Amino acid sequence: MQDKSLKLKNKVILITNAGSDAGMHIALYCATQGASLALNFSNKTDESLKSKILAITEKVLFTNFDISIYDNGDRLVSETIDKYQKLDSLINTPDICTTKSIQDIKPNEFYGSVLHGLKSTFVVTKFACKVMRSQEFGTITNLTSDAGLGVENLIDCSATSEGTIGMTRTVARDMAKYGVTCNAICVSDLVSASVLAASFCLKSMQSISGRTFGTKEDSIFIYQEPKPIDTISKWGGFELEDLDSLVPKTIEKTISDNRK
Repeated sequence: MQDKSLKLKNKVILITNAGSDAGMHIALYCATQGASLALNFSNKTDESLKSKILAITEKVLFTNFDISIYDNGDRLVSETIDKYQKLDSLINTPDICTTKSIQDIKPNEFYGSVLHGLKSTFVVTKFACKVMRSQEFGTITNLTSDAGLGVENLIDCSATSEGTIGMTRTVARDMAKYGVTCNAICVSDLVSASVLAASFCLKSMQSISGRTFGTKEDSIFIYQEPKPIDTISKWGGFELEDLDSLVPKTIEKTISDNRK
């Protein structure tokens, strides 16, 4: 009876940046659900988390790869496969962000967020996709934020999160033919995000891909995917004078209609 309650039994889950708040929450939750884990720490292993995980399960691989380096993505995924012979789920949990405006952020701070956030997500996803394509199954979940909606003083976080969401949609389309799904979660509530990320391993969730979810205050919600909401057309093309009058009027009307 106990084994039946372990929803992730026989699932192999690779979690990047396991030392982040999101990474720790997801690792502990997946461990309690019976998953076999590969936990990567970009620097040194968090010994406190390691002890907590080992108190729950011995089915865990601890690694220390800087996954902003391309070849390390290959090494991380290869070590996971060497230990478990498969990979059911990759959960990317980047946690690099400043709280600065476009005026105040330094170039190296912006580049660092892109390097350890967007690039790191790409690197491991690239090699996980190679394995999952061969397996013809697997799920990828990219944790990010909703900073790209226009949160003040989060210029690097907004760029990284929107890049991650765009990449998520494209990976979902590229990998659909191989039975692989890819979704993004904009995280506020870590507990709900942990359960949601783990749930994508379930058979019932395999039709869901290319979507952006959010978590906040014990709620899980799904974002509407972007689509054109109005069109301006003119035979022969536009001149500045046309747009000077047409665009403001059209935008004003469209926004008004969508508020009704």
